[in-house]
Amino acid sequence: MSQYNILVVDDDREIVRSLGKLLELEGYRVKKAYNGMEALDILMTEQIHLILLDVMMPKMNGLSALMKIREKGRCRKGTDQRAAG
Repeated sequence: MSQYNILVVDDDREIVRSLGKLLELEGYRVKKAYNGMEALDILMTEQIHLILLDVMMPKMNGLSALMKIREKGRCRKGTDQRAAG
């Protein structure tokens, strides 16, 4: 079975830790970032299948990070790209 890589991005370390643990228990590989800049760095080197991205973060907020991800073509055509607060 191929594993999916999920990137969890939030400045609240407890949220990242909790979500990461739950996802790992379900068999997913979890990458963690604590702001939008870290998320972009990970996306440049890792194949990520799903991003759970907080909106309000320091350095680069989630919406700015999402726009950069789209600009860099890191989202596949037809990918569901929703932002929810």
